[in-house]
Amino acid sequence: MKKLLLGIALIGLLTLILYGSLHAFGRYIYNTQSCERFNIDNIELRTGVNIPDVTSTECTCENNKKISKFTIDTDKVDLDHYISKNKLTLVNELYIKENDTKNSTYKVTFNKNAAELIVDLIYKNN
Repeated sequence: MKKLLLGIALIGLLTLILYGSLHAFGRYIYNTQSCERFNIDNIELRTGVNIPDVTSTECTCENNKKISKFTIDTDKVDLDHYISKNKLTLVNELYIKENDTKNSTYKVTFNKNAAELIVDLIYKNN
């Protein structure tokens, strides 16, 4: 019986360590403010917009502001499905999603004709 309780406690401890590690890694990605590592993951976490397969990427990041431009691979991505899935709203021939949260302000602009996705992200409280 003692071995069973010890085994259950060990499994619980390992589960807690795994959860804590994954949570800490997610926070690390969320707080990364660069174009170098985890750029796409950071944008996806902050905006809730998926960055699909792309053919090119441009990014600038300075003074708590990041602007990233992606050209979506239209051979692999159905653009109408992409727009619908990410809840982008049509405004003057561009699809837009924007929000102002306590941690960041973002504006995602998608030009369907050019398959270009531009993310303008401003970091707060950092």
